[in-house]
Amino acid sequence: MKYVLLLFGLLLSAQEKASFYFDFDQDRFNPKQNELFLTWLNKDENREILIINGYCDWYGTFDYNDTLAYKRINTVQNELQTKENATIFFSDKIIIKGYGERVQTRKERRFNRRVDVFYNVLPNKRIATPVVYDSEVYTGQVINKVPEKLNQFEEARVPDADELIEPVELHQTPYDTAKVGDKLVMNNLYFYDRSGIFVPESLPVMEELLAFMNAHPKVKIEIQGHICCQLGEDPEDIALIRAIAVHNYLVANDIDDERLMYKSFGSTQPLHKIPEKNEKERNENRRVEILILEN
Repeated sequence: MKYVLLLFGLLLSAQEKASFYFDFDQDRFNPKQNELFLTWLNKDENREILIINGYCDWYGTFDYNDTLAYKRINTVQNELQTKENATIFFSDKIIIKGYGERVQTRKERRFNRRVDVFYNVLPNKRIATPVVYDSEVYTGQVINKVPEKLNQFEEARVPDADELIEPVELHQTPYDTAKVGDKLVMNNLYFYDRSGIFVPESLPVMEELLAFMNAHPKVKIEIQGHICCQLGEDPEDIALIRAIAVHNYLVANDIDDERLMYKSFGSTQPLHKIPEKNEKERNENRRVEILILEN
């Protein structure tokens, strides 16, 4: 009996945790992380997967990050399921949970973009229990629906107290104190050259504006586009195209079109005299601003 208890204790103590990290707004590993993951995956040992938890940083809406967390989980789970010469087994009571941004376990947001895998190291192989996971993805920048199967994982493991460093702090944005007539520059909003297509790094800027519009349903705004570098007309209407892109993003994310106006000023209202002296001045002249019309 003592031997059985000792063996059981040894198996419990063998439980381990591996964490895998993702770049901002990504659900696939970058080359470095993929190399680290494969090194762990191909270790010469049998492992029983007990828990898979997914997390995101605090950029974006709850729904967006909940879905992104499950996409990251799906990436890890698919790799585990397709391992050749399988030494990976899934527990009959495996727990899979995407926390999105609802639980923050690290101060630096890059450490929250991850999937944690808890597992036991097994002395012998056994028959694997298949796990079926129906992944839902978002289309473009809009969440079409919340995955129907999320609720089946409600009893997921909550991180231990010593893993939680501090709760998420709600940070105030310039929008929150804006008054009627205020004009706010959308800093760090970038587009691909001569287009109205956002670069991926601009998503947090758009999410910030969207969050403000959702939190203040009476607000009405005018989206103002500006260009740099040349006096006179904007022959390709780039400033207008970019103002419309911001407008369309908000409408696609369920902001009432009646609350939105857009307008192009071309290069008629530069922050720096044209021709600009350097790239910094050019970047600051080519901008989108938000004018608060009603609040």
